[in-house]
Amino acid sequence: MNERLYDNKTIRKEIYFLIIPVILENIFQMSAGLVSAAMIGRLTPTLISAQGISARVTGVLWCLFKGIGIGATVLIAKTYGEGDVAKCKKTFELSALTGVIISFITVIVVLFNIKNIVAFFTPVEDTMYNASKYLKIVIFTSPFVLIMATVTGVYQGHGNTKTPMFISIVVNIINVILGYLLIYGKFGLPRLELVGAGIALLLSQASGAFLGLFLLYNKQIGFFSTYENENIFKLDFSIIKEVYSIGIPAAFENMFWQLSAVIMSKIILSYGEITFSAYQLGLQAEMLSEMPAVGVGIAATSLTANAIGSKDEKLLKAYTKQLLKTAALISGISSLLIIFFPGAFMNLFTNIQEIKAIGMKYLIAMGFIQIPQNLSKVLNGAIRSAGYKNTPMLISFFGIWVVRIPLALLFAYVLKLNIIFIWICMDIDQITKCIISAVVFKIKKINTIPQIQEA
Repeated sequence: MNERLYDNKTIRKEIYFLIIPVILENIFQMSAGLVSAAMIGRLTPTLISAQGISARVTGVLWCLFKGIGIGATVLIAKTYGEGDVAKCKKTFELSALTGVIISFITVIVVLFNIKNIVAFFTPVEDTMYNASKYLKIVIFTSPFVLIMATVTGVYQGHGNTKTPMFISIVVNIINVILGYLLIYGKFGLPRLELVGAGIALLLSQASGAFLGLFLLYNKQIGFFSTYENENIFKLDFSIIKEVYSIGIPAAFENMFWQLSAVIMSKIILSYGEITFSAYQLGLQAEMLSEMPAVGVGIAATSLTANAIGSKDEKLLKAYTKQLLKTAALISGISSLLIIFFPGAFMNLFTNIQEIKAIGMKYLIAMGFIQIPQNLSKVLNGAIRSAGYKNTPMLISFFGIWVVRIPLALLFAYVLKLNIIFIWICMDIDQITKCIISAVVFKIKKINTIPQIQEA
C-alpha cells in the first residue's frame, strides 16, 4: 500500500471526511426534531403525553432495527476492505429482507397488544386512547426505519457519510412540512393534530426508505448499478448469521440505555417535575455538544472494519491512534464549553430560571465525563469490528445495570441525597465503561490482525 495512506495528515483528513457529514446530519435532525416537538407541544397536554408514550415504544423497537444496520455496516466495511463489493450487495439485501420480515412481525405483535402496551405507561383513559391511535400509525414506520438503517450501513461501510446525510435531510424536511400541514390543517387539509403528526412521520420515513433504495439501485448513479442482480431470496445463512451476531448485541446495547432511561426518569421525577424538566432540557443541550463525537464513533466502526477486512495492521493502528486523538480533542473542547458556559447552552432551551439553574448543574457534571464517554465510542467501535461482538453490549450492561441504576436507587430512595448525586452516578457509569473498554482493547490486542483473526 502507498505509504502516503499511513500519513497522519491523510488519516485525519479521511476521519474528518467521514465525521463532518454526520455532524451536519445530527444538527439538522436536532433542528427538525425541535420544530416537530414545538408543533406537538402546542397541542393539549394529553396529546403530548400520548406522543411521548408512543415514542418510548418505538424507541425500543428502533434499537433492534438500528442494531441490524450496525451489523450490516461492520460486515460491509470488512468485505469492502477485501474488495468484494458483490458480497456487500448481498449483505445489504439479506439484512434488509430478513429485517423487514422481523419488522412486520413486530408490527403485528404491537397491533394485537396495543391496549396492554399503552396501559403499562398510564391508566388515564384519554391518554391511552390517543396514544393507541398514534401508535397504530407510527408502528408502520418499522420496515422503513429498518431499510434506512441498512441503506446507511452500505454507505457508511464503504466510507460515505454524505449520502446518509442527504437522505436524512430529505426525511426531516418532509416530516416538518407534512407535520405542519396535517397537525394544524393548513391549505385546506383537515386538522388532524396528533394523528397528522403520525401520518407525517410515516410518510417521511417511507420517502427516506424509497430514496435510499433508488440511490443504491438506479442504473445510472446507483452504488449497486454495475453488479449483476442475483435472486434476493437466495439465502446465504453465513452472511445472515454474521450480520445478526454483530447486530443483536448492538441492539441490546442500545435497548439497555432505552430501558434504563425509563427507570432514571422515574427516579428523577421523584425530585419533582421542575428537576425532571431540567434533566430533559439538559440532555438536549448535552446532545448538541456530543454531535462531533457521534461522528467519530461511526468513523471508528467503519474505518477499523475496513482495515481489518484488508488485513492491514499498520493502517488499523494508524486509524485507531488518530480516532482516539480526534475523540479526545473534540471531547476536550466540548467539556470546556459545557463546564464554563452551561448557561449559554441552557438559554437555547428555556428562559425559566429555576429549570435553567438545575440544568446548568447537570451540564457541569456531564462536562467532566465527555472525554471518557466519547473515547468509549471509539474503543467499542474497534472492539466490535475486531469480532468481539458481545463485548460492547456486556460493558454497557455492566455500566448501566450494575453501576448507574443501583447507585441512583440507593442515593435517591435510601440515602435521599441531593439530585447532584444522581448526576454523579452517571459520571461513575461512563468512567467505569471507558476503563473496562480500554482494558479489553489492550488485553485482546485489538490492533493486531492475527489476534483479530482468532476472535
